[in-house]
Formats: sequence, C-alpha cells, structure tokens
Amino acid sequence: MKNPVIRQAVGILAGLVVMAVVVALAEGAGHALFPPPDGLDISKPEDQARLMDVIPLGAKIGVVLAWFLGALAGASVAMTIARTPLAGWAIGLVMGALSLFTTQLFPHPLWMMIAAVVLPLVAVLLAKMLVAGRLTA
Repeated sequence: MKNPVIRQAVGILAGLVVMAVVVALAEGAGHALFPPPDGLDISKPEDQARLMDVIPLGAKIGVVLAWFLGALAGASVAMTIARTPLAGWAIGLVMGALSLFTTQLFPHPLWMMIAAVVLPLVAVLLAKMLVAGRLTA
C-alpha cells in the first residue's frame, strides 16, 4: 500500500478487529476462570446493581486486563500496518471510550473506571515502543 491515507485506514480497521477479538477472548477466559455466582441474572437491574459486590477481585482484574491487552494488540497491529503512531492512538482512544462506557452501564469501583481510561493509553505507549522500528513518523 503506497497511499498513506489508505494504509492508515486499513491499519485502524485491522487494529479495531484485533482489539475486539483480544478483548472477547480475554474476557471469555476471565469468565471461565471466575464464572458468575449462581442465581445472578445481569439482565435484571437489581442484579446489575450488586454485580460488582458479588464477583471476586480476580474477575474484576481480568476485565481490566482484557481492556489493556485489547488496546495493546490492536494498537500494535494498527501502528505496524499504518507505520504511524496516530493509528495506535486511535485504537487506544476507542478502547478507552468503550471501557469507560462499560463502567457506566452499572456500578463499577472507582479503580476500574480509572483503569478504563488509563490502561488503554499505557498500552498504546507500550505498543509504540514494541513496534518503534516499523514506524515512519
């Protein structure tokens, strides 16, 4: 791909796909390790309100780890294809926005809301270091 605009668009699109797959796989693994307690139905508002009180800390850590890994993998792919950090920052911002949105759907601890914003951005910085040799800008 010689056209940098097309390369940027393809990089961001590929990064979004990778990000979504990694988050789904990591969260799936977390749910397998820490299944929801019996009798919990997150489609019920009263169960949503108490969800964070009844799931173990490991399940919460698994979720924020999934957000971090999704941003790291997605940003790495995006930057590698686009050859510019801008594509990775786009992925990090999308992941941060989606993670923060998720924390607003039902009550989450403050540390998870902070992690929702901070970890995707840290992941982009790490991805930038990992693929630095492939960047042109």
